[in-house]
This record gives sequence, structure tokens and C-alpha cells, in this order.
Amino acid sequence: MGVNRAGDDVDDDIATAVGIFALTDASLHEAAKQSGVTRWELEDAIEAAGLSETFDIQQDGDVSETIDDLLDGN
Repeated sequence: MGVNRAGDDVDDDIATAVGIFALTDASLHEAAKQSGVTRWELEDAIEAAGLSETFDIQQDGDVSETIDDLLDGN
């Protein structure tokens, strides 16, 4: 990984997951899995950064979508 210039409080795995989600067609689940974090950690980070509305993410989420993603292996 590159040098963390933003500060010591930035989690590189979370930052990577946000980047994957923002810049590709990966779902939250896929971006989190590729980065080694949970979907919920990723959602929390996006919400904490004030980007939930930008990415159209509802914190409560769609539970059935999450279950379908997990059962499909996505």
C-alpha cells in the first residue's frame, strides 16, 4: 500500500473499499470483501464521511438484498 498522508486515523482497508465502491460497479458487499472489511464497516465509514446521500445508501439498508448477496456468494 502507499503512504498514508491523510493521517494515522485513516484505515487503509476502509479507504480502499470506499474507492472500489465509488469508482467501480462493485456492490457494497463486493467492495468490502475485496478490501477485507465488512459491509457494515464500509457503510459506517461512508455515513461518517457524510457520503450516504451521494452514494444513495440507507443505513438500515435492504435486508433481503443483503441476504440474497450472501446466498449468491457475491
